[in-house]
Amino acid sequence: MSREVARSARTVARVSRRRAGGARATRDARRGNRRRERDAVAGSFFGRDDAEQWLAAGDGAIDDSTSTSATSIDASLAELTKRRRGLTLFEREMDKEDEDDVDLLACACYVAAHANPDIDVEDVRREIDACAALVRRRLDADVDARFPLRTIKTISRAWSTDLGFKGNVENYYEVENSCVDDVLRRKVGIPITLCLMYMEIAKRVGVDMVDVGIPGHLLCRPLAEGMEVLVDPFNQGDVLFIEEVEDILSKNSLFGEGGKVQIERSFLQETKIRKKAFLTRMLVNLKSIYFAREDYERALQITEYMMACNPYESLRTPLVRTMGVLYFKTERWMDALETFTSLSDADVDDEIDAYVEHIRRVLALEKDVVADEQNDDDDDDGEARA
Repeated sequence: MSREVARSARTVARVSRRRAGGARATRDARRGNRRRERDAVAGSFFGRDDAEQWLAAGDGAIDDSTSTSATSIDASLAELTKRRRGLTLFEREMDKEDEDDVDLLACACYVAAHANPDIDVEDVRREIDACAALVRRRLDADVDARFPLRTIKTISRAWSTDLGFKGNVENYYEVENSCVDDVLRRKVGIPITLCLMYMEIAKRVGVDMVDVGIPGHLLCRPLAEGMEVLVDPFNQGDVLFIEEVEDILSKNSLFGEGGKVQIERSFLQETKIRKKAFLTRMLVNLKSIYFAREDYERALQITEYMMACNPYESLRTPLVRTMGVLYFKTERWMDALETFTSLSDADVDDEIDAYVEHIRRVLALEKDVVADEQNDDDDDDGEARA
């Protein structure tokens, strides 16, 4: 009889162990699913600040075996510093009290650093110096270059023939067209970067110039007294009288048919480049490109530059709004929420309310995931103690 009791006891013990094993397997499976959900949360940058995002592994998942090692952290911090270097230097220039002291070429290089963190401003200056030296040789060989208009025409001839600069009409919306290092290397660009290169080269041979914005285009103008001409670096450095530009615009269907377009002559009084406005125009081009590509990480970088140099009070609220939308699209939920709630009530509309509601639902989901994970950990601790 005692053997029967012992056999029954062993059978009960086996069944209990089997049931316990099944329950443990169920908990492990549930825990594994929640851990994967948690990793997905980490990969989507739930609630992490900027530094934590940059320190995360490149593929969005966190590798517990390496993420806490000093080497990995040092490498991640070095990469963060490298990628933020351009914006940091750009902000330093923007902090100068007098806009005249801002180094426009350096700032254009810092903008290009968003795509090429290794860009060297001094290398860019040396390349422009080399271009200017070639133009200087052309001027020295031209006996009539002592006349201002002749000088400009000689610079433009060297610009298009000797240096080979031209507008990129085939691929106008390439990012490289807005990056001065690529423009120098490829000798193609869009009006604003080509104007900057032309003005920098002209300055080195003794001709000061300023930019001139006309509808849909950008030109530059020499500051020599009595010279009411415009230069179009995008179109082989064409030298145009103002009336010629007006005729070209009048024939453009974008400005109506049959009507005469007249350019406001007040720009002839400008003797300085409005550097922040110039850079803002460059940045708007880049932001538009990245939005069109749905590359919201890059669009966010460019908008940060725009926030640093914005010369127009009227753009402040639209820029803050854009920052919030980009934080949302890059799943930086806390940053997006903070940005949206910084807007005044008058600037909040139904679209912003919808963004905020979505963010709060996401954050509530994250809170539930974390709470479930904590409960599982507590269960594990209880089992271990038992």
